[in-house]
Amino acid sequence: MPNNSNNDLDVFNAQELRTRMDILHAVDKSLDRMTVAEICKNAGVSRQTFYRFFESKYDIPCWHTMYCRRFYLNEIGRTISWETGYYHHFRLILQEYDFYSKSIQYSVNTPFGRSILPEDRKKVLLETLEKWRHESLTRNMLFIVETFARLECEVLNDWLRSSRPPDLDVWTDDVISIVPARLFLALDIKESKGTL
Repeated sequence: MPNNSNNDLDVFNAQELRTRMDILHAVDKSLDRMTVAEICKNAGVSRQTFYRFFESKYDIPCWHTMYCRRFYLNEIGRTISWETGYYHHFRLILQEYDFYSKSIQYSVNTPFGRSILPEDRKKVLLETLEKWRHESLTRNMLFIVETFARLECEVLNDWLRSSRPPDLDVWTDDVISIVPARLFLALDIKESKGTL
């Protein structure tokens, strides 16, 4: 791999990502109980900078979840299996477990998971079925995907709000157990041991 001296090209070192993560780490209690001014002060950024990256304080957990999805969750059925996708997605999310457990604990204004998250997940699943797996999107498959996208988001939302200890293996097994059989089979990829 070539040594790239421009760190801005590295997705994990990009200045935009560092600023967003500074804002995320500035949240130290429920978003309902914090003001944007408090978040900005804790992050050491201006309100202008905050609003360059987020429309509201409630966009912070949605952004992070969608950012993490692109690495593993969105790859289920494309390049990796359900098991690999969920396990590594949860691993990324749990790196910020403290943020989620504090920020969305009492959120009533914009409930996490009832926003663009299920709609985005539905879009990715349908795209994977259609363009990657060449599955026909029957009325029933559309219903399965729409329902499952909401359920998947709600389950993770509930876990992140609970005091239940996070366990990657248990979470992975539990979520796989609720994937509808038709959807599971349509996106199933057999992986050899040692993948990832």
